[in-house]
Amino acid sequence: MNHTHSPAFLIDVTNRQRAMPVDINLVRSLVSQMLTQLEYRRAEISIQLVDNTSIANLNQSRLNHEGPTDIITFPMSPPDAPILEGELIISAEWAKETAQANNDNPFDELTLYLAHGLLHLAGQDDVAPDDAREMRFREFQLLTSLGITLPKNRFCEWQE
Repeated sequence: MNHTHSPAFLIDVTNRQRAMPVDINLVRSLVSQMLTQLEYRRAEISIQLVDNTSIANLNQSRLNHEGPTDIITFPMSPPDAPILEGELIISAEWAKETAQANNDNPFDELTLYLAHGLLHLAGQDDVAPDDAREMRFREFQLLTSLGITLPKNRFCEWQE
């Protein structure tokens, strides 16, 4: 069997939080499937799942932004590089709190952050309103392709 045409993804997931249980192997699988959907053949992605305090400290020290946030993305290669490289720092605590506030599934919320971060690594931006709308649509496409239940408040314009 020839393996030269199969994707080569190195996905390192570290769980540094206790706010919610996370299946690390499922995270790796979902990221691999999303990278395939985004038509990447090779990628090295590091994912750290942290709590609100940890992400707030990183947000302040690296980006000079105050307080916790959902995800911080650090691209380590240009989107069109032979190997997509980057780091995603995700607050699982933020995902849990947001999901609870919206009556959504915390893991689905976390998966949304994974999709969002991968799209940033792929060169997508969400600063301008049109770009943000395009990014939301691409998140919708990624999540629905994986059979993920979508957070209702984010995707109502594409749901029936």
